[in-house]
Amino acid sequence: MSLDIDRGYPAIRARHVWHRYGAFEVLRDVTFDVHHGEIFGFIGPNGAGKTTTIRIMATLLEPMAGRVEVDGLDVTMAPEEVRRIIGYMPDHAGVYDRITVREYLEFFADAYRIPSLGVVDAVLELTDIRALQNQLVVTMSKGQKQRLQLARILLHDPKVLILDEPASDLDPRARIEIRDLLLDLQSLGKTILL
Repeated sequence: MSLDIDRGYPAIRARHVWHRYGAFEVLRDVTFDVHHGEIFGFIGPNGAGKTTTIRIMATLLEPMAGRVEVDGLDVTMAPEEVRRIIGYMPDHAGVYDRITVREYLEFFADAYRIPSLGVVDAVLELTDIRALQNQLVVTMSKGQKQRLQLARILLHDPKVLILDEPASDLDPRARIEIRDLLLDLQSLGKTILL
């Protein structure tokens, strides 16, 4: 599903991407586009190279060959600029358990050098975890922690969200809630790869 926002270039463009670990070839000639405002499902069997591709898009790994661009920026040539426009949520991201939800988000807002803590209130509202803001992270369910991770990556208002299995290990209700949240984010103009 796409909002069909045309900027003259895709939100994500992968061209002839190759990568291997030792002699094991993980990616071979991967090419695709994700358009602005689109929710793009990147699927394949275990070991197909999905996480490797996502790590390349998130500037955590360089391709051995090929090129990946995010919002027109080459991830290898301009990694810092790319990091400013993406929100990356890895599969099984860790959280700090012994602080409150609000403290967690304020910590990351400070790390992103976000001048207004009003942003924390905004992402608490958007991700529907405001009622949990004074709760310790350790007491949250898996679905609530996934919403917290989404809130964290939204703090700097990224254009492109790169989510590695955001619904893994969630019960059916929590999956529906995450899906609805992703649709809300798309309606705000976010491009989402999951």
